[in-house]
Order: sequence, then C-alpha cells, then structure tokens
Amino acid sequence: MSSTRALQALNGVQMNTKSNVPNGNVKTPVKSSVTKPEKKRKKEKLSSLCKTPPSVVRTRNGRGYHRGLFLGEGGFARCFQMKDEAGKVFAAKTVAKASIKNEKTKTKLLSEIKIHKSMVHPNIVQFVDCFEDDINVYILLEICPNQSLMDLLKNRKLVSEPEVRFFMTQIVGAIKYLHRRRVVHRDLKLGNIFFDPDMNLKIGDFGLATVVSSSSGKRYTICGTPNYIAPEVLGGKTTGHSFEVDIWAIGIMMYALLFGKPPFQAKDVQIIYDRIKHNEYKFPEDSTVSEEARVLIRDLLSTDPLQRPVLDDILDYDWFKSGPFPSSVSVESLRQTPNNLSFIAREESLINFANCKQAVGIHEVPKNPVEILKTDLESEQPKALLPQSLSPNNTKSKYKEVATVNIKSVKSKITNQLANAHNDNKTISSMNDQLSNTLYAMEEIESGKSRSIRTSGDPVIISKWVDYSNKHGFSYQLSSGSIGVLFNNGQSVLKTVDSNDICYVALDEKSGWNISHYQGDSIPMLLSRYVEVVDFFKKYMNAHLADVSSGSNSNRFTQDIFLRRYTRDANYIMFELSNGTYQFNFKDHHKIILSDCGRTITHISPAKEVETLSLWSVLENQNFIKTPEQFFNVKYDFMKQALRDKILM
Repeated sequence: MSSTRALQALNGVQMNTKSNVPNGNVKTPVKSSVTKPEKKRKKEKLSSLCKTPPSVVRTRNGRGYHRGLFLGEGGFARCFQMKDEAGKVFAAKTVAKASIKNEKTKTKLLSEIKIHKSMVHPNIVQFVDCFEDDINVYILLEICPNQSLMDLLKNRKLVSEPEVRFFMTQIVGAIKYLHRRRVVHRDLKLGNIFFDPDMNLKIGDFGLATVVSSSSGKRYTICGTPNYIAPEVLGGKTTGHSFEVDIWAIGIMMYALLFGKPPFQAKDVQIIYDRIKHNEYKFPEDSTVSEEARVLIRDLLSTDPLQRPVLDDILDYDWFKSGPFPSSVSVESLRQTPNNLSFIAREESLINFANCKQAVGIHEVPKNPVEILKTDLESEQPKALLPQSLSPNNTKSKYKEVATVNIKSVKSKITNQLANAHNDNKTISSMNDQLSNTLYAMEEIESGKSRSIRTSGDPVIISKWVDYSNKHGFSYQLSSGSIGVLFNNGQSVLKTVDSNDICYVALDEKSGWNISHYQGDSIPMLLSRYVEVVDFFKKYMNAHLADVSSGSNSNRFTQDIFLRRYTRDANYIMFELSNGTYQFNFKDHHKIILSDCGRTITHISPAKEVETLSLWSVLENQNFIKTPEQFFNVKYDFMKQALRDKILM
C-alpha cells in the first residue's frame, strides 16, 4: 500500500472520541491495542497538515498567484503550480504553519529560505520569492517540467554511461558552487535533482542544507534519506560530518543510475545502515559498466571521508574522457537510450566535456560564503513568520556576502588606499616585491640588457599535491622530501618523509612569516591537530599520487622552502614558493618553473623529462632544447600575465 493511501485511510478514522464510543465511555486501551495506531501516526507526514491553497494566493503587497495543479509532496511540504498575473508558471513549495511548532522548526525553515535564495547557478533550481498567508508559507521556485532523475531511472531501469557522464558533470558543477559558498546540501538524491525545459539538471530541496563555518567545520545532526546517508552521518555526535557527505551522495547517485538501484538498498532501514557502516556493496556480475566507472564509484564511496576525491579531482578521472560525451541531453532520454551516443567521436567528446565544464562554472572564481544573519530569523511583524529581509519582493538585495578570512582589502577603496593597505601588510608586500623583481629580471633578459646564466641545479618544486581547501587546506610534497599543508588560516606545517620533526610557519601580517622548528618529542600540543592532518596527507600521497619528477630526496627542510600561495586558472595551477620560485602546472601535464628570480627556467614533460636552462638561452632558442614544448610561447605569455595579475590583486 502506498504511503498516500495509508494516510488517506488514517485520516478518515475518528480515533478515541466520544462520538464513536458507545455511551461516551472512553476506555483506556491495553498496551497491545495502541501499538498499531502509533505506528500509523509515525507514517503521517508533516506535509499532511498543509491545506490546499486558495485559488488565488496574495502576497503582502497585493500581488496575486493563481493556484494550479498539485505537483507532489515530501515529508514536510506539498508542491503546487502557481501562475502569476502575467501568465508565467512557477512551482510553489507550500509549508503548513501548523507544522512549525517551535523555534527550532522555524529557524530551520528560514535557514532553508535564506540559503536557497542566495543561490544563483545554472544547475540549481532558481529561487523566485517567498510569502505567507494565515495558513501556509509559500516558497516560489523555478518550475522544472521534465520530472527528476528518479523518474528517468524508473522509466529506463538503467542509464547509459555517456548520459551519466553528462549528468555527473552538471551535478559536480552545482555542488562545487554550493561548497564554495560553504553550504552542504545533505539531501542529494535522484528525487531532488530535476530537469528544466532544456533537459539540464537542477538541484533542488534545500530543506536539510546547512552552512558550515570555517571555525566549527562539522555538523552532528543525523539527517538525510536512508539509501544516501554517508557513514559519518550515522556516527552522529561521535564523528560529525561536513562537505564530504555530498561527495558520497554523488557516488550513490552514479551507482544507482548505472546499475539500476542504490548500492546499499534493502527493505529494512537498519540493514541499509549496517551495510553503509561496513561498506557492504558489490557490482552486479552481469553488468557491462566500464571499469573506469567502477574505479570512480569505489573512491566516491570510501568509508573514510578524507579518502574521497575532492570536487576538483572528480572530473579528472579517466571515466569522463574514456567514452562518448554528448553535447546535450534531449527529452528522448526520459523514455529510452538515445540512438546516436555511440557515434560521438573521441575528439568531439572531449570538446563536449570541456564545454559542459565551462557551462557549469567549474573554473569560475570562488563565491563568498553564505551567512545566516539574525535579521533573517526574526520577523518584524508579530503575526508574520517571514522576516522582511527574506520576503516579499526583496530579491535584489537577497543576502549579505561575507569576506573570506584572507581578504583584507575592500574593492570599493580608492587605489591609493589599497596600495597603503598592501604596504602595511608585510606578507602581501613581500610577495609583491618578489613578483616585481622576477618580472623586472625577465624583462631585462627579453630586451637583451641581461644575459643570465644558469646559477643552480634543478629547483625545488611541488611534486605532489592535494587540494582539500574546502575543509583543511592545500597539501603538497616538495621534491626535497618535505610534506606540508598550507592551512586555510594561512599557517603552514611541514614534515620530512623519514622524521617526526616539523617546521611551523606562522602567518603574521605585520612581520611576515615566522618560522619555527620543533623536534618530534617537543612539538607543542597546540600544533598536534595540524600534525595529524599532515600525517594523513603524507600517508595518502605516498599511497595514491606519483611524483611529477624524479627529484632528489634530502629529507630536510631545504632552506625552509614552503608554499606561500596557489592559484587555480582554467589553463593551469600556479604555485608561489617562499624562495621566489613560481611553478605552473598546465592542464596538458607540462610543468614550467621560474626560479632564481626569473633567471632560470625548468620544463618537466608529461614523461617526467626534466630540463633546466637559463631563461636567456631558452628565449634565444625560442624553446627548450632537449624537451621542446609545442606551446611554449603561449604558456610563457600566460606565466608573465599571471605574475602581473598577482601584483595587482
């Protein structure tokens, strides 16, 4: 029996009232007689309290919306079509005020509205407005007329790998946007991802979403949908959870689409939870799904949250490039597998993949985090639930942006104020001095005024790295053997491969970077958590990542070299080391490094061939000699522009 029918049957019965008990005598039922009614009441959704909206719903300012078709219901709300006076159709998530029984429930609803309202992304359901009447609260949303991924899977039973590649790219792009804003969705599932009129995916339902502050980093509420809950969520207050729960959900959805059902599915919820805790799932033996897809799923469904790939790494897996990638998905996919997928050539697939990543904003500049303000949770009117800051008609100034920890300048300041602020900040002025000196030396060499010679051997470079800045920071290994983490608060800790000694770099804006060394038996307790994170990444990188070159391993802190800053771009990732070395890892796996204040340049090919020369000789030859780089001139211009841009930040 469906849950809807069960609710209808229960609602039609008068229980324990004088009107249906003979002589008005109400007898206290024995324990066994109350068991079944209690079970039925547990099935009743809070959405059942939601009354059907009137035919015309009016906002505070008199705007009218005409109620249309009933679209469906979840655990807390019902959804109806709403048409405005211009004839435009929306979806209205309708929450009964009777279900908002305490301050906690109210805060949860208002937080959902605030978070969703602040999201503007092509793959997130667009928030339109919110308002209320005496009975309900209405959240007006963009309508997605082509159902959800769950509906597609029910119709199709299995989904092809090319289509799933397209879907996963759009989902990863949307989740990356959320995580950049420090928002964790916590209820990602096939039923919460919808198709717009053009069959692009849209993530919806922010009822369980939360903002994770950089200070606390974790949430402890056990919440979500059983088949999609990550193991650390089940740990409750013992473990806590964070952004990684959304990574886990990507793995669950990918498995379900390719194999027909979620990996831990069972009739009994407790069995599902036990399977999740013990990571008990397997791939169907008769499935033809590729090994590349299985590799990605295994990594996404790692029990240890820190072992799961970060969002930036997911789309680098071979699976996304190992088969056809469509330029779009049509409504045909709702019914059957499109016929033309096998005819997409590899070159066309790579172009489609690149275009899809660009469309979902994979390489966009990070957005400032969402902040839940006190004014968002307090109504100015006694009888009103929604504060004026959220409703109505306030979508142009939807939320206050919060600057990230390391940003000290304000864009609205005039140029000389910004310059003075940089001069007062020792860390920024020091980096700018190095950048300026490097650019000056390069220009002198380019003009022929200086003929520098190679002054040293191969530079110390970053040979391995893991970007985990959505939680801890950026981890890296130097070719000298040191492993370090540049934490989100600007501090750094480095550790050699074969020693427990550490190098601690404290960021001080007035004096620059203060460096301290501690032997393994004298490390301050305050640094113990930092060291634990470094040890984790040390183990992870040794197990999973390959060096970009066969650099020497000196097992010491070479000249106290550490990573000061890194920058991601659509074409490269740039590392700025404390000794003035600038390393550029390009997307095609070539690496070019400027060292010795720009006078020396190194090229590392994808085959790990290393060539270090004076910049003068490379410019004179117009390329490297032993390992020529096909696009050297283009990349050299990229590098110079990147150095200039950093000075202007």
